[in-house]
Amino acid sequence: MIINHKAVSLTEAATMLNLNEQEVLRLSQHGYLEQSKPEDGKTRISLHSLERYAHRNAIALQEVPKPFVGLAGSFTIGEAMTKLGLKTEAMVHKLIQVGKLKAGFEGGAYVVNAQSLHNYVTGRC
Repeated sequence: MIINHKAVSLTEAATMLNLNEQEVLRLSQHGYLEQSKPEDGKTRISLHSLERYAHRNAIALQEVPKPFVGLAGSFTIGEAMTKLGLKTEAMVHKLIQVGKLKAGFEGGAYVVNAQSLHNYVTGRC
């Protein structure tokens, strides 16, 4: 376990490597990626080990969507899709169905809770 190094959440690591979280966890368990000190009980992956793994395997690291400033309020499904860098609104609905995002009706429109979107992006869900 690495301590005092830059680390990213499992979700961020998966986004950067264009893999799912299970695959990133498996790479970590097999020693290809290094786990950092857990934060709030969540698995963290050393950024340095991600960069080394990507370089060794000729993988271009993907950019992680930046958290946004305004957390109060909500976003339309389309806005959430854009902020998450997803290709279809159906992908946003899937995240809602599996409980990664919170959504509801506001003013007659189906919207995604901004705080849940922030938590998802930062790996706190």
